[in-house]
Amino acid sequence: MSDGMALEAETLVEEWFNRNGYFTIRGIKENIDEIDILAIKNTDINTLDCIHCEVQVSVRPVGYISKLTKELMEELKALTKTSAKLRNEQQIKECAIAWVRNKYETDKKVKLRNRFMLNANWKYILVHGNVKDQKELIHISQQGVGLIPFSQILDDLCTKQTSIDISGSSAGDLIEIL
Repeated sequence: MSDGMALEAETLVEEWFNRNGYFTIRGIKENIDEIDILAIKNTDINTLDCIHCEVQVSVRPVGYISKLTKELMEELKALTKTSAKLRNEQQIKECAIAWVRNKYETDKKVKLRNRFMLNANWKYILVHGNVKDQKELIHISQQGVGLIPFSQILDDLCTKQTSIDISGSSAGDLIEIL
């Protein structure tokens, strides 16, 4: 996905969260570590819904969501971690587990989230477009990550009414076009 398309997809996902009552922070970075979106919503007097959302949207995917591990790079004789070489089920599973760990569970990601909401019970969500292999999504989901198709986000944005005035939102005009 190009940087422009990635930015647009994240903008629309952030708008979707905002329209559903979440306060959002997008593009949190520390060195090379990044979190696409943190979304926080007060659901009860002492209850917060805290979501760490990653966005990976592709229309015509060539590669996988997850990168190859070092071991699998050697095994497949791949030149890069993002190699599109076909993977068997076990390889897809190994890469998905490593991807979830890297995207959501590293000490650096925990510290980044704790800057905004110390010791919260964070849910993990992946908003995805089309994928090279559906098995990858299954293995990501088995690691406790909720999956939301980008098409569902777009459908919700185009069809659901909100009581929030969205005229000044960052994606409001784009949604009106859709």
